[in-house]
Amino acid sequence: MIKGRFPVKDDEIAIEEWVLKNMGVNPEPGTKINFNLYGKKTNKTYILTGILQDRPRLKSSGQMEAILNLNENDSYKNAQVYVKFDENTDINKDIQNIAKDLKIDNKYVRKNNMLLESLGSSKKIDPTFLLISLVAGVVSLIVILGIFNIAILQRLSEYGIMRAVGAGSLQILMLLFYELLTLLLISIPIGIVGGLAGAKFLSSIAGNLFTECKVDIKNIVLSPRVFLMSIIINLISIIIVTLITYRSVKRLTLIDSIRKNLNTDIKYKKVLIKTNFLYRILPFSKYISLRNIFRNKKSFYMIILSMCLGSTIFIVSNFYAELTAAQINKEAETSKINTDYKIEIIPGTNLSVGIPLEDIQEIKNLEGVEEVKTIQPIYGRMKLKKENIAEPLYFEQINDSPYFKEVLNGLLVKEPNSDEYILKNDIYGYDDKLLKEMKKYVKEGQIDIEKMKKEKIAIIAIPHPMNTKHLSPDVVNLKVGDKITESFRKDGDTGEEFFRMEDTNAQFKEEEFTVGAIVEKLIDSSDYYAGNNSVQVVISNDILQKISGFKNYRLIDINVKPGYNSEKLYNQILKIAKRTQGATVLNLSNEKQKIKAFATNQLIFINTIVIVLFAISFLNIINNVSYSLISRVNEFGMIRAVGITNKEFRKMITFEGMTYGIFSSILSVIFGLTGQVILFKYLGPNLITPKFTIAWKIYLFIIIVNILLGFSATFIVSKRVKRMSIVESISTIN
Repeated sequence: MIKGRFPVKDDEIAIEEWVLKNMGVNPEPGTKINFNLYGKKTNKTYILTGILQDRPRLKSSGQMEAILNLNENDSYKNAQVYVKFDENTDINKDIQNIAKDLKIDNKYVRKNNMLLESLGSSKKIDPTFLLISLVAGVVSLIVILGIFNIAILQRLSEYGIMRAVGAGSLQILMLLFYELLTLLLISIPIGIVGGLAGAKFLSSIAGNLFTECKVDIKNIVLSPRVFLMSIIINLISIIIVTLITYRSVKRLTLIDSIRKNLNTDIKYKKVLIKTNFLYRILPFSKYISLRNIFRNKKSFYMIILSMCLGSTIFIVSNFYAELTAAQINKEAETSKINTDYKIEIIPGTNLSVGIPLEDIQEIKNLEGVEEVKTIQPIYGRMKLKKENIAEPLYFEQINDSPYFKEVLNGLLVKEPNSDEYILKNDIYGYDDKLLKEMKKYVKEGQIDIEKMKKEKIAIIAIPHPMNTKHLSPDVVNLKVGDKITESFRKDGDTGEEFFRMEDTNAQFKEEEFTVGAIVEKLIDSSDYYAGNNSVQVVISNDILQKISGFKNYRLIDINVKPGYNSEKLYNQILKIAKRTQGATVLNLSNEKQKIKAFATNQLIFINTIVIVLFAISFLNIINNVSYSLISRVNEFGMIRAVGITNKEFRKMITFEGMTYGIFSSILSVIFGLTGQVILFKYLGPNLITPKFTIAWKIYLFIIIVNILLGFSATFIVSKRVKRMSIVESISTIN
């Protein structure tokens, strides 16, 4: 409510501001409005008590509604009743009890699942929440294992001494577990504070990501379910880490444990790749590095896979972000809120009625107007054969729905005494700008604008809702090159008889078109008549005017230059449009900006998650490489003892790190491409004309980062080893 209040008397009314402006009514409470009510012989006067905020969904499609007082003493056959429950009760049980007591069939009861899920009362397992929990668990397990292995390695001699003085296996196991459990208890409050801080940071952009409208998040609530799940995930992780670490400690002899020698169990195993032939090719230091890398298969696999994991996550997440960005832009372009101002002619008027060309030219000349796009819709009837109907069940369900059954007398109608069917559909004449923009939505064929302006070539959009098998096939069998026959009223009448196909004495014109392209969606269309529930046909404005004789435009999109979305410009457009009876002007500039902000916020949200995952993977890579090198400190001491210089030693270690980077880069490219293909196949059916792209810059970035990571991790460790004396390195007892 912007001004005033909701109606409480029978002669009071509340209306949205944009509706009042198009009615030419002063948007002030107390104004009297005279209505000619449908089906009533007399007019009725209402007192305007409230001005409502514009509702984007209705406003974008030109649906005008008013709110009256609900007289609770009257009986209503089709009343919608909204019920609010105490959040502390069993809401699902209460809903069932009320429906049972009032003898209401379950099909007439609709739950607010979004709210129930947020309250934890939906009693449904959220697959997204489970997937996120699983990913978080795996990442936590890998990171904890990497960090704890290094911590244990540094105290390995202490565990060896404990075993030597009589500590049992169970005591060692419980000691490891209690150590991790203590760290978990310390980390829980830190994690909660960090999680709440992150939630607070993201709350400014998350308010309109998961709801149907913009929501200002004022309070951050810690869900017990999330709290409990995080503890369970980490508890399971530390149990697994404890068992893995215990196994590593247990398999070493007492002497090896005290000396921190982890290589006893691998020195007799078969190496991953034989490197003897490299002795004559490579310098001695690099030859030693390769032998060290390939002799321990487990260490090699762990390091390479950890580096690949982060890289693959980054590549696939970046591809997902690209698909999401393209989808958001296409959804915005094909929504009803894809322009700053929209002029529509009220449905039900004759199709010859519209904004004339001279008025459109005047709008183009207004200061601040950047572009004007024009559309001419007409209502047609497409002839189909039985073999053209791919999904009969779809049309059966549509024909049984109230609007198509009562108003149109069916969307798909069989011709009497014939094998042909009539499909009621909308035909649009697009100008050159819109035809050019439609090229990005082509699924099959191509759009040749110059050819469409001269020949009867059509673009079609076919509905393909999800069926009972969770597939989305086209509801009709039409392909590029097919001929389609359309008929429409010569006089442009849109009365009830035309809708119900009862206008037997009317004159029709029949035209044949060739399907030049099939598109996923139309940039702009009308919700009236058949709308997007039927096959939509687009032809050039030039051809439509030629075959119909209608010269005026019924749908006009107006975009303005930055900084010109003002009330003054809106009033100027409204003044010009009102010269045509039945014209409405929609100011969608604010709604359009909100959609852009929503798209930006959604991408920020996705990229934030990508960065966090990549950062965690980065830390894990450092841990694994460091662990591999630190575990061989005594070996490095022996190499230094036989005379290798510090410079050669540093080159040997960094070469090892760069080798890890090269191998991981090769696998990252393979896994990244595989992940992209799998993701594209999974998401593709639900996207608008998606394109599979390979961002070579991202792959190049990953290759460089992997090599630098390997180099940096080994360089840091090499400096640490160099600071130790040779004797200290060989003994590795600190």
